[in-house]
Amino acid sequence: MKWYGNLFRVGILYSRAGIATQIILSTHHDLFLVDTGDGTLRDLLSQKIEIDHIRAIFLTHGHTDHVSGLFGLLAHLRNRERKQNIDIIFPDGVLSIPELIKAFQKSYSGPYYPIKMHQITDGEMIKIADLTVKAFQMNHYAAVGKHKLLYPDIAFGYRFSFQGESIAISGDTGLCNALYELVRGADIALIDSSLKNNEVTEERLSKLHLSEEKAREIGQLAHLYVPIHLSPS
Repeated sequence: MKWYGNLFRVGILYSRAGIATQIILSTHHDLFLVDTGDGTLRDLLSQKIEIDHIRAIFLTHGHTDHVSGLFGLLAHLRNRERKQNIDIIFPDGVLSIPELIKAFQKSYSGPYYPIKMHQITDGEMIKIADLTVKAFQMNHYAAVGKHKLLYPDIAFGYRFSFQGESIAISGDTGLCNALYELVRGADIALIDSSLKNNEVTEERLSKLHLSEEKAREIGQLAHLYVPIHLSPS
């Protein structure tokens, strides 16, 4: 899926629950990657995306289907002798992401391109080049098996704004007030739609993921909505 605004674009490289999610945003000259699930590098190369133009990577949370492709991507950029720094933005308090970055840096003696880690907090706004980004804390639990809830985890959605256009990406989330705020008024909203109708319970909707029906309902707050993080089956 690809959406073209006047000056701002978004493409879903891949997004299936429990497997991988990776989304690409583009402005005039820069690319911005949202999540790096398994196969991110393959997807970027197969779609002939100019990965040297990736200015920053935004990670919604630390679950494996959103970060397992990060190491390989960073290593590939090193192999290409990248010189430009890259910003990696992720929620404050997530432990797995900085450990992945440190593991990459410890695995090679150099040379390195500069990696700038930014641990963002709920409601914080940052600016990279002409792109403005606001973080929204979502409501998401860690889970195993068939939606067996374990404990509340840290997960963010992001609202990206560029030259008067906006893109909202929910990441993984259950129902929460911040989700409505994130989506409202966006030109396009990419919303978690993991649960099938026969998997929906009140607890799962509030703590884990949305159903396609609930995502469609919330998506009406944006000018256009697209489901992401779909069930793999």
